[in-house]
Amino acid sequence: MPDKKLPWYSVVGAIVHKDALCELRSSYAFSALTMFALVTLASISMSLAGAVVSSALAAALLWVILFFCAMAGLSRVFVQEQEAGTLFTLRLYANGQAVYFGKTLFNILLLIAVTVLVIPLFVILLNVTIPLWLEFGAVLVLGDVGIATIATLTALMVCQAGGKGALFTVVTFPLLLPQFLMAIAATACVFDGILPGVQDFVFMAGYDITVIIAASILFDYLWEN
Repeated sequence: MPDKKLPWYSVVGAIVHKDALCELRSSYAFSALTMFALVTLASISMSLAGAVVSSALAAALLWVILFFCAMAGLSRVFVQEQEAGTLFTLRLYANGQAVYFGKTLFNILLLIAVTVLVIPLFVILLNVTIPLWLEFGAVLVLGDVGIATIATLTALMVCQAGGKGALFTVVTFPLLLPQFLMAIAATACVFDGILPGVQDFVFMAGYDITVIIAASILFDYLWEN
């Protein structure tokens, strides 16, 4: 048994690299996220039958899609470690902070990749005009960071519970609700061609930073116990 943990920065890079290689081999999480997004987008598009939707409704639909895409793929971030028998090894060689940041960074990159795929299809199928792409991109990144941050923490909390998928969503949604509502409001402004207020971006960035700090501390406790 090792007498000390590996440096956190080494573990962060190793976890991101390992998860990226595993995802390239299996494509489980990315496939789950993208398939859910495609099916949902197609269903919504056929249901609307070409009808024009309001900016508020389009913004809500977009974030509902991104949220449930994340729920479809990120719940197994620790379950797959458990099934592969590598969870115990991680506990031996890595502290909670390093594991949290490594898993969160990978989840952020995965969500951003899915978002990049979803947005063009969303614009085409729902006939949405986006006049402020730079601001829209900032809202998407801040929202994705919030989702990945919370999802990584709750995935550890539910990884040993029964009914993981349902419990994961139920636990994650209330924690994300403030960021979720702000992201919808800011996205609706962008769709209307209105520049979101500085306070909107400050709130979203502040939420992400606060949650990252709080979640990393709580994650460290859960990881060691």
